[in-house]
Amino acid sequence: MSHRKASTRCRRWRCALGLLVVVLLVAACQFVFNPLGLGPEPEAALGPAFFEKSVGAMDGFFLLVDGREAFEAVFEAIDAAKESIYIQTFIWKDDETGKAVVNRLREAADRGVQVTVNKDLLGTAFELGDMIKGRPSPVFTRAGLRGYPNIEVNTKVFTDNDHSKYFIVDHETLIFGGMNIADEYHFQWHDYMGLIRGRERVALFESRVLYGTPWPGSLPAVIAVNDRQGTEIRQGLVEAIDHARERVVLEHAYFSDEVIIETLLRAASRGVRVDLVLPAEPDTHGAANKVTINRLLDSEHRENIHIFFYPAMSHAKVLMTDGVIAAVGSANLTPRSMLTSREVTLFVHGDTDTAFTRRLNEQLEEDIGESTEVRERFQLSMADRFNAVVGKYVW
Repeated sequence: MSHRKASTRCRRWRCALGLLVVVLLVAACQFVFNPLGLGPEPEAALGPAFFEKSVGAMDGFFLLVDGREAFEAVFEAIDAAKESIYIQTFIWKDDETGKAVVNRLREAADRGVQVTVNKDLLGTAFELGDMIKGRPSPVFTRAGLRGYPNIEVNTKVFTDNDHSKYFIVDHETLIFGGMNIADEYHFQWHDYMGLIRGRERVALFESRVLYGTPWPGSLPAVIAVNDRQGTEIRQGLVEAIDHARERVVLEHAYFSDEVIIETLLRAASRGVRVDLVLPAEPDTHGAANKVTINRLLDSEHRENIHIFFYPAMSHAKVLMTDGVIAAVGSANLTPRSMLTSREVTLFVHGDTDTAFTRRLNEQLEEDIGESTEVRERFQLSMADRFNAVVGKYVW
């Protein structure tokens, strides 16, 4: 009898293990390939009207540089919330920063503020180390946000891979960009976020990002989105670079997308100066970045291409062309981010003397000044090339 029970128990464990393997394989397939799919790339994401005039004074637009500045704005907005808070994030760790956001949200909920949190479940893959140590994301625990009054937490496996990050407070304050909720984004890594104030501007963002309403035409500020209607961001970057006449400055963490590489080479062939800033020691994707660097350095127009290694980890996802066209958002320059992940990027046609574009110009010059120029191509081993392919399509 005991032998039969043991055999039954063993079969159950094997079935459970098999089911777990299937779930993990399906999740991995969804994470890498997103078989449910996003929409096609449009012929134009910005359009000719975007480049004809600037947005003007850009009142209500602010650039946030690095985590201390960005999270100070996030904390201030949450603490001042009166009606609602909406958060979308990819990673949320159980560390000092993660707990600080949780505590402020719980305090806001105690005041009667309605809090909605959307956490991409597949982003939890980057939290596994903490989970093994017994520190799961606060979105999963009752000590965090789960089940707390006035707080709704959504973690769904088979939604679009949502890599975007933003905070919407009282429908009048929007903070968005590339920073997840974790200590490295707050205290360690170099990065950028955008801040937009004003109920009308935030309503446009909500309509486009949350409800899929088409963006109004003929505006010199565009929220481009990768979603089931279309993948707009790469096309927007191509348009911005193709319109450049003098200079393109691109600072990104992970760069392996063929279309953007070819677009930069096309700009260099027109005599446009291309400045590319990458982290010297990225947390991942390093081999893929080096393959991209070699491609650019092999160009016959190499004299117009300048590649820099930023001395610390830069998680930036920003573009500036001719000192006036700016892009700030969540999308990496990788095939997955360009084609299979939900992302949000702001494109702005500003002026050189407006605060938003002026600060981005100044900060990019500062980043280049702190960096070391890469002049020689890398000798890559077979292992490096394998890692580059894996990094290119997984990250």
